[in-house]
Formats: sequence, structure tokens, C-alpha cells
Amino acid sequence: MRRRILSLLLVLLAAAAASFAETDTVSVASPDGQLVMRLFVVSPKDSILVRLAYSVTFHGKLLIDTSLLGIAIHDQEVFLGETVGLVSATPESVNAPGNRYHSLIAQYIQNGSLGRRITIEARAYDDGVAFRYYIPRTSTVEDLQIEEELTDFHFAQDGDAYAAVLGGYESAKGEYQKTKLSAIPRSSLLALPFLVQQPGVGWVAITEAELDNYPGMYVFHPEGTTMRTTLAPLVNDASMVMRGMTPAQTPWRVIEVAVEPRKLLESNILENLNPASKIADTSWIIRQPRNLASISDATSLEEQLPKLTGVDGVRIDLKYRTDQQMVEFRRHAAEIAAQHHLMIEFQNAPPPDGIERTWPNVLPREDRAFRSLLGRL
Repeated sequence: MRRRILSLLLVLLAAAAASFAETDTVSVASPDGQLVMRLFVVSPKDSILVRLAYSVTFHGKLLIDTSLLGIAIHDQEVFLGETVGLVSATPESVNAPGNRYHSLIAQYIQNGSLGRRITIEARAYDDGVAFRYYIPRTSTVEDLQIEEELTDFHFAQDGDAYAAVLGGYESAKGEYQKTKLSAIPRSSLLALPFLVQQPGVGWVAITEAELDNYPGMYVFHPEGTTMRTTLAPLVNDASMVMRGMTPAQTPWRVIEVAVEPRKLLESNILENLNPASKIADTSWIIRQPRNLASISDATSLEEQLPKLTGVDGVRIDLKYRTDQQMVEFRRHAAEIAAQHHLMIEFQNAPPPDGIERTWPNVLPREDRAFRSLLGRL
């Protein structure tokens, strides 16, 4: 992480706030009460600045210990998530068929930063918890340039981990290998989902949902029992991962939880975290299309689709790319295909994230390597 030079004012503010071990605590529990996610502000042992953090318990036992949150924005001396204070916390409950959860929207203001704000939206389901960042527009954050996301998953104890190591951000995912969480090489780039057993507590799968206009997430092992996010860089600027305008939000960071690994196969949390269908009339949707036309030149998609005849849909190779540009293209392609009543299959695409709920013309992707792993455990 780059070294940040802090002003004297911020140092004094942080020092005053750091006298409290934990403040501004709010929480959200699953409908069955067994999963609880807490959000709070802490003073990390290696920093003079207070930091936004979270933890998760399952059946009353600590699953994810204090884990730090934050986003590094270009040319901002302290990143979003540091020197923050809670402004408001709004709970909500949804009890729809097949989609029950409790949610919490926690808004924070960054002290000494001319009013920079950050919001965490958290949801607790019976089979997992999820959260995402929301960055509102302020006078200091309009043109958004993100260098990195700094989301930690600090597991409460060491345990068996099942990881698929990648050769790079645009590499195919190989087979899952078993290792101790603490023994994962720090240089390894790991694909999602990432699976960990917490002895005596449960199984955890880390993944993401509603990937849209934001780079795909990976994890790496910085130390101990902590995993940390890293994002696919922009194709034309490897120092950045995302460019856009505020307001903006990230995909959901998902922590699927079960008492045994095969139960994770029954979860529908990824689909539920995506918006409802944007296709009003779905009568033309074909669940098992037989005739898909392969499109190799995706740059002229709008010109090619109207010319297709006698096919059920199209097949597009995303070439293992999950950078912001390719992720945005995926959503755009789904929308354009829907306008022409065409199904669409994405090959070598990001891990399943539930996009088919919003765009039911997208053929669901099955992560065979992950499903096979869960079936063997």
C-alpha cells in the first residue's frame, strides 16, 4: 500500500478518536437470529487513525473477527473508512417468498475531510451475510478514481482453506487445493469463491454478487488468518481499478455460511442480492436454448444482433477479464440481447454473481470446480 502523508490536523483528530477501543456499534441479525453482523469503528493496533470495521458471529460463536473496511481513492490522503463517525443507522426487513432478510444502512462522515461520506449497506440472511459500499456525491468526491479496495475477512481461527490459485487477473481458474489458511503464500492471487472451514463453527464461502460497473474481486493472504480483497486493474491504467462518477456503489461482498459444506449448494443468496428482472415480458425466455451463435468481435455487438436470424441467442467469450470495462460490457450485452429477444451465454466470465435474476436472458453459469469441491467434502 502506498505511503500516505497526513496533515497535523488529521493526526490530532485520529489520536483523540483512538482513545476508544470500539465505538459507534450497530448490528443486523438474520431472520432466524443465528447470524449477526456488527459494524463499528476501531483503532487498529498498527495505526493512529480509527477505522471502520465489522465482525460476524454464527450460532453465538465468532466466525469473522474484527475486519477492517476501506476504499483507497486517488489523490485522497486518507482513504474512505478512516477517521469516520456514525451519522445514522436505518434498519429494514424483507419477508418475500424465497427472499427473507434483515438489512441495515449505516451512514458515516469522515472527520476533517470537508464532509466526505461513506455508507455501508448490510444484509443478513439465514444462509449468509453481505455488505457493500456506497459513495455519495460530495464536493470532494465527484470524479471517482479508485486505486484499490481494502476489505478484510479476518477469520476468527485457523482452519482448512480451499483455494484456486490464479496466474494473473486474466487467468483461468484451476482446481481447488486444500491448505491451512495461515499457510497460503502471500503472493498468491486467489479466485472466488474462496472456501474456509472454521472448526466447531461452520463453513464460509467468500464471493461477490451484483457485479456491475466495477472490477471483479479476488482475494490474497496478507497475514495470519486474514484474507484481503484485490481488484482487477483497468486495461489502460494498471494503477487504477475503477473510474466513474459519484454516487457509486460496489458489488456485494458475500459471506455464505453453513454448518456443512454441501449446504452451501442450496443457497440462493447471490440471486437474491441482485435487482429484480428488468425484462417486463419474459414469455420469450428459453431455459435451454439449442441454437446459439458465437460472436467473436464483441465491439460491434449492436450491429450484429439485429442481423441474426434463426437462432435462440448468442455466445460471447469474455476471455477471463473482470476489469471494469469488461464488466460493464457484460451488462450492456445482456441488455442489448434482451432488446432483440435473444438469450446470451458468457464464456470464461466472472464467477456466478446472480446477474440472471436481473437479466433472465443470461444463461446461469455453473462453477463446476466449486460445486465439485463441495460435493466431495
